[in-house]
Amino acid sequence: MTADGPGRTRPGDISELAEVDCYVLLRRRTLGRIAVKLAEDLVILPVYYAVMDRDIVFRTAPGTKLDAAVLKTKVAFEVDGTSPGWSVLVRGHAEELRDPDAQVRARSLLGGDWPAGARERLVRIRAERVTGRQLPPAH
Repeated sequence: MTADGPGRTRPGDISELAEVDCYVLLRRRTLGRIAVKLAEDLVILPVYYAVMDRDIVFRTAPGTKLDAAVLKTKVAFEVDGTSPGWSVLVRGHAEELRDPDAQVRARSLLGGDWPAGARERLVRIRAERVTGRQLPPAH
């Protein structure tokens, strides 16, 4: 963000969102993207998600996302919107959610939004850093 002086921004600048505002925006959506690095490959995949406490949870089937969780890989998770444009980025480590009570809670938060097929494994992204940006309104 470009500042004209301490604590001031110019009109039209991208503004940083407070963490509390990031969580408000995260809770308004159900579809986001997880970015995972496996070996030398970077992959960005869509997931239906929910916010559980301060973490991101989602269902998945065996594959890249579950592999990242089993290996406790560092991942990035992103959600965005328009009018005005905004983006929230959650960074942390993925892990498979194994605690039965946490699984019940995650499933209740996730509801019925997910693609057809066997996606019964649950992944949690432990939020270590949450940041957001808001774009100025388009003219």
